[in-house]
Amino acid sequence: MRSPSRSGAAMSGALVLLACSSPAGAPTGAELHVAAAMSLKEAFVELEAGFEAEHPGVDVVYNFAGSQILAAQIVAGAPADVFASADQAQMQRAAASSRMQPARVFARNRLVIVTPIADGTIEGPADLARPGLRLVLAGEAVPVGAYAREALGRAGVRDAALANVVSNEENVRGVVGKVAAGEADAGVVYATDVTDAVAGKLRTVAFAGADDVVPAYEIAALTDSPQPALAAAFVELVSGPAGAAALGERGFLPP
Repeated sequence: MRSPSRSGAAMSGALVLLACSSPAGAPTGAELHVAAAMSLKEAFVELEAGFEAEHPGVDVVYNFAGSQILAAQIVAGAPADVFASADQAQMQRAAASSRMQPARVFARNRLVIVTPIADGTIEGPADLARPGLRLVLAGEAVPVGAYAREALGRAGVRDAALANVVSNEENVRGVVGKVAAGEADAGVVYATDVTDAVAGKLRTVAFAGADDVVPAYEIAALTDSPQPALAAAFVELVSGPAGAAALGERGFLPP
């Protein structure tokens, strides 16, 4: 997937941050397939141009989806060179296929509650248990959905809040979209998913008491990648200064 155009300054910054010891240019038309959690989309798309410039002839092809979907695809044998998961459980699930190299944590995130911009009644997790409230979460198998349920449990409102769930989405952007469209009164998402595109439609509320629930993102190359050097270089990019800069600009926390 070729990314949208970026400014020359952004391109130069990415190139300066890339390591100089990367593999030689690949044959024209080579594709590096990266399966990545949906919440990483903007940061990874930013990194694409610099990586392709550093590796002439390579096209980074992204598959953005819920980590649980990507892990299932890897287990089923779908072709991929790199997997970036929003949690360790889905990386471990993929690793059960014996296709994954050792993973490393490269970023962390935090949970927030989102409501429609005009709502001023929800102030914390206790309000998510209010009778009649329409709550939307990601599904229990989706990393952000599992994190949300853990945080609701720690807040002592899990059962009552789950009784209010009107939709379980397959990825975090589905939750954001439902709340932004006014189809729900609240949702639980990653802080980084309140992007500029939806910031004018959403109000963000701190998820008090969820400090111990810290989403950890992991990345690894696949053992059967036909381009192991390129796969390793992409993992290094994401885990290194360029990746940290792109992720940090979007509110991700360091590993």
